[in-house]
Amino acid sequence: MKNVLHELYNGHLSRDSMTFEKGTPYAQALDSMVDAESDLLASLSEEQKKAFQLYSKALDDLYEIIRREEFAAGFQIGARIMMAVLDEAPAMIHPDATD
Repeated sequence: MKNVLHELYNGHLSRDSMTFEKGTPYAQALDSMVDAESDLLASLSEEQKKAFQLYSKALDDLYEIIRREEFAAGFQIGARIMMAVLDEAPAMIHPDATD
Protein backbone atom coordinates (compact mmCIF):
# COMPACT_ATOMS: atom_id res chain seq x y z
CA MET A 1 0.00 0.00 0.00
CA LYS A 2 2.76 2.43 0.93
CA ASN A 3 4.44 1.92 -2.46
CA VAL A 4 1.21 2.65 -4.35
CA LEU A 5 0.68 5.85 -2.38
CA HIS A 6 4.25 6.96 -3.09
CA GLU A 7 3.77 6.22 -6.79
CA LEU A 8 0.52 8.18 -6.82
CA TYR A 9 2.04 11.13 -4.94
CA ASN A 10 5.07 11.25 -7.23
CA GLY A 11 2.87 11.27 -10.32
CA HIS A 12 3.92 7.84 -11.55
CA LEU A 13 0.37 6.48 -11.56
CA SER A 14 -1.58 8.16 -14.28
CA ARG A 15 -4.09 7.13 -16.92
CA ASP A 16 -2.24 9.51 -19.24
CA SER A 17 0.68 7.09 -19.39
CA MET A 18 -1.49 4.04 -20.06
CA THR A 19 -1.59 2.60 -23.55
CA PHE A 20 -4.15 0.56 -25.45
CA GLU A 21 -3.87 -2.30 -27.90
CA LYS A 22 -4.56 -1.96 -31.61
CA GLY A 23 -7.76 -3.57 -32.77
CA THR A 24 -9.61 -3.09 -29.49
CA PRO A 25 -13.02 -1.39 -29.49
CA TYR A 26 -11.34 1.71 -28.02
CA ALA A 27 -8.74 1.82 -30.79
CA GLN A 28 -11.40 1.33 -33.45
CA ALA A 29 -13.56 4.12 -32.02
CA LEU A 30 -10.54 6.43 -31.82
CA ASP A 31 -9.59 5.69 -35.44
CA SER A 32 -13.17 6.36 -36.51
CA MET A 33 -13.22 9.68 -34.67
CA VAL A 34 -9.87 10.78 -36.13
CA ASP A 35 -11.02 9.89 -39.66
CA ALA A 36 -14.33 11.75 -39.20
CA GLU A 37 -12.54 14.82 -37.85
CA SER A 38 -10.13 14.82 -40.80
CA ASP A 39 -13.02 14.59 -43.26
CA LEU A 40 -14.90 17.37 -41.47
CA LEU A 41 -11.89 19.71 -41.34
CA ALA A 42 -11.21 19.15 -45.04
CA SER A 43 -14.70 20.42 -45.85
CA LEU A 44 -14.58 23.57 -43.70
CA SER A 45 -13.48 27.10 -44.52
CA GLU A 46 -10.72 28.68 -42.44
CA GLU A 47 -13.27 30.61 -40.38
CA GLN A 48 -15.25 27.43 -39.75
CA LYS A 49 -12.05 25.57 -38.78
CA LYS A 50 -11.32 28.25 -36.16
CA ALA A 51 -14.87 27.94 -34.80
CA PHE A 52 -14.51 24.15 -34.69
CA GLN A 53 -11.19 24.45 -32.84
CA LEU A 54 -12.83 26.72 -30.23
CA TYR A 55 -15.66 24.22 -29.87
CA SER A 56 -13.20 21.32 -29.53
CA LYS A 57 -11.23 23.18 -26.85
CA ALA A 58 -14.39 23.94 -24.88
CA LEU A 59 -15.44 20.30 -25.14
CA ASP A 60 -12.00 19.12 -23.97
CA ASP A 61 -12.22 21.49 -20.98
CA LEU A 62 -15.67 20.17 -20.10
CA TYR A 63 -14.55 16.54 -20.36
CA GLU A 64 -11.55 17.27 -18.13
CA ILE A 65 -13.86 18.62 -15.43
CA ILE A 66 -16.14 15.59 -15.78
CA ARG A 67 -13.17 13.16 -15.59
CA ARG A 68 -11.85 14.89 -12.46
CA GLU A 69 -15.25 14.78 -10.75
CA GLU A 70 -15.84 11.14 -11.71
CA PHE A 71 -12.38 10.18 -10.44
CA ALA A 72 -13.08 11.85 -7.09
CA ALA A 73 -16.50 10.20 -6.84
CA GLY A 74 -15.04 6.78 -7.66
CA PHE A 75 -12.26 7.24 -5.15
CA GLN A 76 -14.79 8.22 -2.47
CA ILE A 77 -16.90 5.14 -3.20
CA GLY A 78 -13.80 2.95 -2.96
CA ALA A 79 -12.87 4.55 0.36
CA ARG A 80 -16.40 3.97 1.69
CA ILE A 81 -16.20 0.31 0.67
CA MET A 82 -12.85 -0.05 2.43
CA MET A 83 -14.23 1.63 5.56
CA ALA A 84 -17.18 -0.78 5.58
CA VAL A 85 -14.85 -3.76 5.11
CA LEU A 86 -12.53 -2.58 7.88
CA ASP A 87 -15.47 -1.84 10.16
CA GLU A 88 -16.75 -5.40 9.70
CA ALA A 89 -13.31 -7.07 9.79
CA PRO A 90 -13.34 -7.94 13.52
CA ALA A 91 -16.74 -9.64 13.13
CA MET A 92 -15.48 -11.58 10.13
CA ILE A 93 -12.34 -12.70 11.97
CA HIS A 94 -14.05 -13.41 15.32
CA PRO A 95 -17.75 -14.13 14.57
CA ASP A 96 -18.46 -14.91 18.24
CA ALA A 97 -17.21 -11.49 19.46
CA THR A 98 -19.83 -9.02 20.58
CA ASP A 99 -19.77 -5.25 20.33
